[in-house]
Amino acid sequence: MSLKGQTVRIIVNKPCDRNENLFGTIVSDRGGNRLLVKLTKPLTGTSVSSDLIELRPISQNSTFNSLSQYFSIAVDGGLVTENSKDFDYIINGTVTLD
Repeated sequence: MSLKGQTVRIIVNKPCDRNENLFGTIVSDRGGNRLLVKLTKPLTGTSVSSDLIELRPISQNSTFNSLSQYFSIAVDGGLVTENSKDFDYIINGTVTLD
């Protein structure tokens, strides 16, 4: 089952100074190992400003295949741009369908 088009909530654990949840829509589910999410508002990282964030499970044994409304997955996330391979690590947190 594709997760494309689903709305997600990203609860940020680190950095601690980011005291808000992030929201967005899944643009693509990359083989269950990565999610590309279009955020509701752009973020600025160290070297990239974008409204696209790529999420990857923290645990090597985890995938996004089991993501459901009441199940969250621990993730690392980085800002990406559409036409580049730039990955600017920005958050550590959890993601769940909203």
